[in-house]
Amino acid sequence: MTRIIPGVEVQVIKEIVPQQLNPSGVVAMIGTTEKGDVLTPTHVSSYREFADKFGSSDQFTIIRDAKQAFQNGVFEIVVVAIAGKEGAKASLVLKDLKNKDTVKLTSQKSGEVGDQIRIKIDPSLEFDKVNITISDGSQIEIFENLSMGASSDLYLVEYINKNSQLITAKDLHSNSKTPNNNPEAMESNFSGGVSGQISKEDYEAALDKLEGDPEVDIVLACDVSDPAIHSLIEAHCLKMSIEAKNRIGIGSVARGESIRDITSRTTTLASDRFVVVAPYGNLGSVAGLISRLNYFESPTFKVISGISKLEATYTPSEQMELLKAGIIPLEAQRGRGIIVVKGIATSKEQISVMRVADHSVRGVKGISDLFIGTLNNKDGRAALSGSIGAFLDRMVREGALVPSTDGKEPPYIIDVYSSEMDFAQGIVRVDLAVRPVRAMDYIYATIKVEA
Repeated sequence: MTRIIPGVEVQVIKEIVPQQLNPSGVVAMIGTTEKGDVLTPTHVSSYREFADKFGSSDQFTIIRDAKQAFQNGVFEIVVVAIAGKEGAKASLVLKDLKNKDTVKLTSQKSGEVGDQIRIKIDPSLEFDKVNITISDGSQIEIFENLSMGASSDLYLVEYINKNSQLITAKDLHSNSKTPNNNPEAMESNFSGGVSGQISKEDYEAALDKLEGDPEVDIVLACDVSDPAIHSLIEAHCLKMSIEAKNRIGIGSVARGESIRDITSRTTTLASDRFVVVAPYGNLGSVAGLISRLNYFESPTFKVISGISKLEATYTPSEQMELLKAGIIPLEAQRGRGIIVVKGIATSKEQISVMRVADHSVRGVKGISDLFIGTLNNKDGRAALSGSIGAFLDRMVREGALVPSTDGKEPPYIIDVYSSEMDFAQGIVRVDLAVRPVRAMDYIYATIKVEA
C-alpha cells in the first residue's frame, strides 16, 4: 500500500545475532563418590567445591581423576555419581530414655567407609537436652543442647540435617513424651555400610543422564579399563555427535597391562570419538590437559602436571607400537617433565582436528537454528550464509582453520541452497568443508656440509 498523506513510515528489523557457544573443555566424569546425589549431573568448577559435594576419600573412583583434572586446568567438571545395586549407607538407631527407637542416624558417605563414624551422646547441663559428638576419624562435629521437641529451635533432627557434614537424622516418632524421647547416653560406631556392585547398567544410566547436558564435550569413566564400558562411552559420543553435541570419550589401560594387550584394544574400538591413554593412572591429567587447551591446539608434546612418576615406562619401540595401534603414550623426559607423546584418537586421527571439526559443527548448528522460519527467500539464505561465513572467518583468525600451503585451497567452503523439491518441503541445505589446522609432529632438518 502506497502512502498518500505525507508522513514517516518506520519498519523495525531485528538483526539475528548468533549466540555465544558453550565453552569447550567441560569434562564429564562417571564413577563412585563418597557422598552426593546419585545419577544427578552436577557441575563443579574447583576441587574444593568437588570435595564439599562429593567427598575426598581415595576409596572412590572419581576422586583421583577429578584432582588430576583440576591440577591440569580443567574449566569445569560434570560429576555423575553411580552407586551400584544392593549398596547401603552405614546407620545407627538411637534408643530413648524409655528404651524405644527414637532417631535413625545415617552416614552421608556411601559404603563401608561410613562404618568409621562414631557417635557419643551425653546429657546436657539442661535436664531436657543432650550433647552429641560425631567423628569419622578425621573430622569432629559437636552439637550441644539438642532436644527431640519438634517445636524447639534446637530440634535434634532438623539441626543435624542442617549442620552436619557427616550424617543425616530421621525422627522415628517414639511415643515417649518429651523429654523421655531424647536419646539415652551412649557411645557407638555406625554399621551396615556396603559398597554397591557397579555394573554396565549403571554406566548406561549415567550416560543417559548426560544426554541432556549440552555443555559437555569430554566424557570419561573413572578408573575403568573395561573395553565394554569404553565402547559404551564411544557409542554415546557418536550418538551425541549426530545431534551436534559433539563429544570425545577418554579411557585408560589397566594397571600393569602388557603392550600386547594394550594394542589389541583398538582392534574393535578404532574411532575418532575415543581416546585411550597409557600407562594406567593418568586419565584425569590427560582429560584436564585437553580441556585446558584451545580447541584447535594439539596435546602433542604438552606437559601434564600433578604426576611425579608413571606406572610404567615404555621404550621407543613400545611407544611406536602404541602409536601404530592408536594409543596415547605418556613419557617422562628430562628437562621437560611428563609429556603426551602424540595426541591421537584410536582411529589415529589427531584430537585437535576432531575438536576443530566439532567446533565448526556446533557453531553452524547454533547459527542455523536462529534462522529457522526466515529462509523462504533468497535474501534469508544469503543472510544465513553470511553469518556462517563470519563465524568461520573468526575460526580462521584464531588459527583453527588454514588454507592449503600452496594457497590454492581456502580454509573453508560454504554453500547454502535449496532445490525445487527441497523448497517444496521446507528444506534448506548447508554444504560445508573446512581445513582444520594440524599439529606438526615431525621436524626434518637438512644439513649442508661444506668441505
